Amino acid sequence: MRHITLAGAAAGMLLLLAACGPVTQPGDAAPAGGRTSTGATAVAQSGSAPSGGPPAGSTGPTTATTTAAAPTTKAPTGSTFVPMERSTGGAFLSPSGNISCEVHYQDAGLTEAYCQTFTPARSVTLQATGTYKTCTQGGCIGNPGEGTPTLAYGQATGVGPFRCESASTGVTCTANGKGFHIDNTGITAATS
Repeated sequence: MRHITLAGAAAGMLLLLAACGPVTQPGDAAPAGGRTSTGATAVAQSGSAPSGGPPAGSTGPTTATTTAAAPTTKAPTGSTFVPMERSTGGAFLSPSGNISCEVHYQDAGLTEAYCQTFTPARSVTLQATGTYKTCTQGGCIGNPGEGTPTLAYGQATGVGPFRCESASTGVTCTANGKGFHIDNTGITAATS
């Protein structure tokens, strides 16, 4: 009985760690602290992106769940839509290189949009319902895949219920009319 309990606890820990672990595709570089992905959208290939990792002395990620809280940012309109490279999603960087995003729609079991800023280190994960979770510790971010394209300001991309728009003020991602806006000052609720 003790072996079964220990095996169950070990399996539970593996599932928990897998949920927090990296998302990789064949040919990706090993992640430094979180997620990596390849594929995506856009116009120009980026140069090197800053690496992200947990800050010294970090005790672990802090997360919060948000549905739709004030203040709310209205998603920019009139953006040029750029399709993702794969029908299941992809990844992109903002032109500044400080924001990295991934969009997954029924992609190897994932259906979510994820964005992070390197400075300051924070991330946000959006579900198809429009609810999102934030993380404000360095352990929440990773390095984008090599060759991740840039989504130019004024362009949008997405797949399934997800739509992300790049603007000089940050990136806004929504699903079914609700979502988030991320920039170097924080993460706020957004609507489309």
